[in-house]
Amino acid sequence: MTTFNAVTAREPVVLPPMPGEQEALASYPPIPLECSRLHGQELVFDREEGFDRALAQGFFLLRIPDSLDTEAGDRFAAHFHQDRTGDALDGYRGYREVNVPGAYQGYFDREHDQWENFYIEQANWALLPAEVAELGRGMTGLGIAVLRAVFRHLDIPPQLWSTISSGLSDGRGHQMFAFNHFRSRKATRGCKFHRDSGWVTVLRSFEPGLLALIEGQLGAINPVPGHFIVNFGSSLEVLTQALPTPVRANVHGVVATERAAGHPDRTSYVTFLDSGLDGTIYRLENGTARPVQSVADFAVQEVSRTYDNDIAL
Repeated sequence: MTTFNAVTAREPVVLPPMPGEQEALASYPPIPLECSRLHGQELVFDREEGFDRALAQGFFLLRIPDSLDTEAGDRFAAHFHQDRTGDALDGYRGYREVNVPGAYQGYFDREHDQWENFYIEQANWALLPAEVAELGRGMTGLGIAVLRAVFRHLDIPPQLWSTISSGLSDGRGHQMFAFNHFRSRKATRGCKFHRDSGWVTVLRSFEPGLLALIEGQLGAINPVPGHFIVNFGSSLEVLTQALPTPVRANVHGVVATERAAGHPDRTSYVTFLDSGLDGTIYRLENGTARPVQSVADFAVQEVSRTYDNDIAL
């Protein structure tokens, strides 16, 4: 049985039923997201108040740099779950059977969701096609730059960054590449409403279907061509809860994918940036970083709430 930490678990959230995608398109309008780009290591928003609004919403759009080619990741997401057939795409197939060493890695068939995933941490990216691994390094670099920009924006002293992020701000920590396929033939939710557990998530999505609960309202987080969707995780929310400008890790999930026979299923992929399992979750109070829970215990707590079959969070 999982033991919940009162500081990191936060107040319970009443979750709505997860709709199918046609119902979602008709019922939940898109949430206007702030648009941004990275200029060197600076995160620049199109609107003056965009940074603070992004922190409050927990989601924003980040322009994909011209130097970053997403084609290999798009292809891998479309094929990782398939059996090899002997053709030129076999380098992107067969990953249900690949043994990936380490916790929370490899292929997962989610019992209660349409989701099936392939998770792989940076230390194991040699198991991926080289061009996919290169994209992973580019996406994690963007996410770490976002994290450092958030720390600067909140006036968190630089001497604390490495400690509170377990080295992630310096390019270490836990850097996970995750690929998602939503099986429309499976009559269940796409994925449960949840919060991401880490610091920053960089998402490559191709079509509407992601819903988020922001400021008490459920709405659509739709992709925009040429942009990643970035959202903040629970580690950052817990860290900043007592600050004048807290960062929100808002609840989100994916609708039940509905497809006619022969039409391709929904796919997506992300980099999850987190502290290593040997790290510590902190909360900033009066200029001091107070440890509140081990990352290992926090991971068990959050994973159990993300993939189980109840409606609570």
